[in-house]
Amino acid sequence: MDMPTLGPAHDALKAFAGDWTGAEELAASPWAPASTARGDCEYRLALNGFALIQQYRQHREDGTEFLGHNVYTVDPRTGETLCYGFDSYGFPPESPARGGWTGATLILEKRTARGVARHRLTPDGDELTHEIDVRMGEDGEFSAFLRARYTRENR
Repeated sequence: MDMPTLGPAHDALKAFAGDWTGAEELAASPWAPASTARGDCEYRLALNGFALIQQYRQHREDGTEFLGHNVYTVDPRTGETLCYGFDSYGFPPESPARGGWTGATLILEKRTARGVARHRLTPDGDELTHEIDVRMGEDGEFSAFLRARYTRENR
């Protein structure tokens, strides 16, 4: 059996490494009302470069927090970037978000019984933009869910 090797998709994930903080705007959802928040993201390379681990903490204006732990890796069969996400809402990942790079933007799509979430993450030096659009249930159109801009605190 051939063992996976590091490739361009692994190298691209290195752009996220570091500590990030920034402002977030959240649309109303079944889990929370519309609000603003501060997000703190810690991205660390792991497993000899085969994974990128993210610890995420969202501090909402009402004092509540949302926590996430995400593991990014690359599917050796397809070359797709995968993200396995765990969060403080408690829904276990049925399957990973999947996608790839379009220019400087990582686009991942996560499908669950609740709907579809499309993530667009664009690292640009010491700035990171993260946008999430969702399509809930039988809705035909995506709508904005999160708009965030982070600044890297350190690498």
